[in-house]
Amino acid sequence: MRIKNKEVVALKKRLKLAGIKGLALDIDETLSFTIGFLVENLSKKIGNPEKLTAKEVFLKYRHTINVPYWQNGEAEKIVDEIINSNEKQKELPLIENSSDVVAQINKIIPIVAYITNRPSLIREGTNYWLRKNGFVKAKVIMRPKNVNKKLGNKWKAGVLRYLYPQVVGIVDDSVGMLEYLNKYKGRIFLYDLSDFEIKQKIKVIPCRDWNNVLENVKNEFSGGNG
Repeated sequence: MRIKNKEVVALKKRLKLAGIKGLALDIDETLSFTIGFLVENLSKKIGNPEKLTAKEVFLKYRHTINVPYWQNGEAEKIVDEIINSNEKQKELPLIENSSDVVAQINKIIPIVAYITNRPSLIREGTNYWLRKNGFVKAKVIMRPKNVNKKLGNKWKAGVLRYLYPQVVGIVDDSVGMLEYLNKYKGRIFLYDLSDFEIKQKIKVIPCRDWNNVLENVKNEFSGGNG
C-alpha cells in the first residue's frame, strides 16, 4: 500500500520548509455528522424497527454497517450512493460547535491538513462543505484510489506517521486507526470517546465534545506549535 503519494510528500515538504508544525483533522463523525445523514435516509427508505434517533444509532452501533436490520443489498446501495456522491457531501449536517472551535484551535496551533478516509472522487463535494461551513483553509488528504476502504485506517495511520513532526497530531473519532499507530509520537485527540479504554502506548487524549477538544489542545500546546 502506497502511503507517500505526491500530495502527502508535497505537504510535508512545504510545512518543513516553512517551519510550520500543526494539527490535522478528520471529517466524518468529527466535523460532520455523516452517520446522522445516513440514518435519516436509511430510516425513510428501509425502516428503523428500533425507532432509534441518529444519535442513538451512533452510540449503540457506531457505524451503519453494524446495524443488523440494515445488512442487505438495498441498504448497501443507499450508503454507497451517499458516500460516493459529491452532491450529497454538500448536505451533511455539521457537528455542533465544530467550525467555531476549530477556528479557535487554529489560533493556538495551526490546522495544517484534513486527513480523511473519504475516497478522492468526492473531493469537490468535501471542499465545498468545508468552505460552506467556514472551516480553516488547509490541505485535504483523501484516501487514494489504490487503497481499499477496508484498509483506510491503516493508510491514515501511515500518513500520520510520515507527516510527523510537521503534523504533530490529529482530532479523529476512529478507534480502528489506533492499532496501527504503535510508537507514534504525536497526539491523538480521540473525539467523543471519553469512556474508551486506551490500551495503546501512544498519546491518546479522549475528548467528549469540541469544547473539550479545545480545552485539551490548550493544555497540550499552551499557545505554541508543539
